Amino acid sequence: MRPPEGPTDRRALVKALALGAIGGGIFAWFGFPLAWMLGAMAFTTVAAIAGVRVKVPNKFRTYFVAVLGLLFGSAFTPDLLGEVGRMATALAVQAGFVVFATATSFVIYLRVGGYDKVTSYFSATPGGFSEMTLIGDSLGGDVPTISLNHAVRILFVVCIIPLYFRYVQGVAVPSAPATGTMAALGLDDVLILGACGVAGYFLAKQLHLPAAALIGPLFLSAAVHLAGLTSSSVPSEAAAVAQLVVGASIGGRFAGVTLSQVFRVAWLAVLTSLISIAAAIAVAEAVSLFTSLNLTTLFLGLAPGGLAEMSLIALALGIDTAFVTVMHIFRFATVMLLAPQAFRLVPGAPPPTPASGD
Repeated sequence: MRPPEGPTDRRALVKALALGAIGGGIFAWFGFPLAWMLGAMAFTTVAAIAGVRVKVPNKFRTYFVAVLGLLFGSAFTPDLLGEVGRMATALAVQAGFVVFATATSFVIYLRVGGYDKVTSYFSATPGGFSEMTLIGDSLGGDVPTISLNHAVRILFVVCIIPLYFRYVQGVAVPSAPATGTMAALGLDDVLILGACGVAGYFLAKQLHLPAAALIGPLFLSAAVHLAGLTSSSVPSEAAAVAQLVVGASIGGRFAGVTLSQVFRVAWLAVLTSLISIAAAIAVAEAVSLFTSLNLTTLFLGLAPGGLAEMSLIALALGIDTAFVTVMHIFRFATVMLLAPQAFRLVPGAPPPTPASGD
């Protein structure tokens, strides 16, 4: 059971949100892609490493992750039901890619980084930040190293992919996804989306689903949009605030980490992330030559970033958001269900114990 939040936590939250708002506003002013998320992430990360106490508590983050779940669910349209064949192919590619990315990163962490087997393996899994850290801890792994590797992976991938599209591919990635405005929402749409958010979260919690705050509202939002009960989405104002909170929460993960610790771990995390990104591009190009799958959509679906962050990038690019979201849900589920069990195949590895919590 988590201890109750005190005045120190509230002050850390206020600082995180204030720095996030400043960072997001500056990035938006200069027209950076996904400005509110990347700006908040950049400013809070620098502050956290500099020793400023910034923190976004999980309970507070939950509310805004649920908003993103509603946002991604609105991308599901009846047209998606006709793409079962393409989706099956993409998910098969995703499964193979998860195995490749985990195995490659594991060998690099073990041989180049000199980590022990537990730390190497649970640092290498492309997903399940909290869960992989918990399992690694239960098996005697180096918890700070595991968590920092995952934090750097998410930070690096989330930063590099929008910049890659904007400045290498020349694709116009907007500062914020176009999702409509508050004025465009009717009362019935507000009630439907609100009910999806609340009911989806509590239903997912009752079913003990991981990432319940995101997955539950996303599934219910997708259901009401597929059923045609509403065609409205989360307004851009709410989406911007949710991006700010998510960005600040990523930066807050570096609280208490020194610059020397970051340098000691980050270069390997960046190296493994670059290899995974390069492999994702190569696989996407190869598969797109022999199937009807779109290269960019497949690449975003394979990129080893977070579910919420990769879906936001797809939304901002106007690329098949529902398709990309399904691929990352599948990646997340594959890592959560199979990675701990697959660790038993590593010679000399102790048997894993189940993780608890989201």
